[in-house]
Parts: sequence; structure tokens; C-alpha cells
Amino acid sequence: MKKLLSLLIPAALVLAACGSGSNEIAATVDSTTEITAGEVEGLMDPGDGATVPKQQFADFLDFQIKWTIIEDAAESDYGITFTEDEIAAEADRVVELNLTEGQSREEFLAVNEVSEAFLHNVALQQLIGADLRVALEAEVESPTQETVDAQMENAVLALTEVCAKHILVETEDEANDVLVRLEEGEMFEDLAMELSTGPTGENGGDLGCEPASGYVPEFTDATLAAEIDVPTEPVQTQFGFHVILVYDRTDPAPEDIPTEEDVIDSLQQTAVDQAFSEWFPAAFAVAVVEVNEKFGTWQTDPVAGVVAPVE
Repeated sequence: MKKLLSLLIPAALVLAACGSGSNEIAATVDSTTEITAGEVEGLMDPGDGATVPKQQFADFLDFQIKWTIIEDAAESDYGITFTEDEIAAEADRVVELNLTEGQSREEFLAVNEVSEAFLHNVALQQLIGADLRVALEAEVESPTQETVDAQMENAVLALTEVCAKHILVETEDEANDVLVRLEEGEMFEDLAMELSTGPTGENGGDLGCEPASGYVPEFTDATLAAEIDVPTEPVQTQFGFHVILVYDRTDPAPEDIPTEEDVIDSLQQTAVDQAFSEWFPAAFAVAVVEVNEKFGTWQTDPVAGVVAPVE
């Protein structure tokens, strides 16, 4: 597992730790919650006698500020809270999932250079995230039947493999001339190399075998309707006029096609993902954060976060 936090910076940016338990105010959130330097240091385990780099302190301060904002917003918006027992159980689960063979909990924390306090907050955020998704799912609108039908159609197209060649020309008259020459016995590949303006012309117009969904709509519709090994009538797309020859087509197996319930669930989860990704920056944007300039500054643009002080 990658370290939960791995920050290596030049020694010139090192800030001597204020000492565990320092009551110096590092930041204030919404004028009500004060975060001390000691609390931030308590999240880290830099090793005996080690100093804390400014950037590392700023990152942990950033985490603590955001954790505070998220916890407060989740409770005020949705009444989401957890007991210490619930958080402790989740912390145990996090450790259990990430321990390497033979590794102890203490070794796990030491390797990641974090403390039990940090693990406590990680567990709390995991719990909040899960309940937040449930709350947001209850708010998102169900997809319309039109959207579901379109999604199901797209799924079928993505699972339908079409093997085709084409000859691309500029005008419909040129495309009709291609059909005449094909009827007279000329080879499709030869005409593609001679006439096609598309990049596959030099390859005899062969597009290979691709999902039907990979083409522009007019081309897709033509490849699905075409008889195998029979050139199509001219098909107009944004690129010009095509004569298409489908030489193989594989329809999806019925069991591979998603059901309407599957599609609805997928669309709803996508909507929840979107709402979830928007909730966090919105919470950060409205929070009033003041950071002790000794430890950095709080910015909201382009993204919310603590910027470490510069010597």
C-alpha cells in the first residue's frame, strides 16, 4: 500500500515542531472551531526527535480543516453523526484491509507516518462518505424513460461488433459511380485505394472490427442495416459520402445486454457521483477559514486548501 502521506522536501523548508500538545491556534473554522498546532502535530508520526517540514504541516493542517468542514456540513445538511464506537470499528476495518502480511497496527501507522488520531479521522470520513452517498441518492432525480431507452440502445451498440470497409468520396454522384464500378466487377479494395479520401483508403478501406457505437450515427445505422458482403447505397455523414461493405457483424449475447434495472441503477449512481463530487467543494467554498500566517494561508481558488508559508 502507498503511504497515506509521503512528503519529501528540502531541509531549508523544515519547521521545528512546536511540541506535542501546543495550544497555539493554527486555524479557525467558521469562527467557532479552533484547530491548534498540537492537534495537527498529533496527526503525524514523523519519528523520535524529527522536525516537521512546513509543507507537511500545511498538508496535515489542510486535512484537519477540511475534515472539520465536512463533519460539520454533513451534520447540518443531513444529520450525519457517528459514535466513537462506530468510528473505532471503522478504523479497525481500515487497518485490517490494508495491513500487509505479518504487519502490526503500530507498524502500519509508522510506515505511513501517521497517528491513531489521523486514522480516527480517516475512519470518520469513510463513514461520512458512505452515509452522504445514501443521502444524496435520495435527492437525485430518477432518470426519464427516454434517457433509460437511449442508454440501453447505446449499450447494445457498444456490444455489437461490426467489421466493415468503406470508400469515402466528396459527392453523392461519385459514390454512385463507385457502385456502378463495383457492379461491373471491380474489387472494393482496389477502388478504395484509388478513390477513397479517408485515411483507410491505402488499406483498401478496411476499418477493421469495432463496436458499432464507435462511428457517427449515420454510419452506425448503415452498418447495422447492411446485408453482409453487399455494398450499401451512398451514406452521407459529416465527412462526405460513403459506400460501406460490412463483411461481418456480431450481435451481443442476450445475457450480456444490461437490463432496464441495471441501466437505471447505473444512471442513478452516475448522478450520485456527480452530486457527491459537487458537495465537497460547495462545503469548502462557504466555510469561513482563517489560518495563522505562521502556518500558511487558506485559498479557495482554483481549489480550496492551505498554502504553506514561503521563507
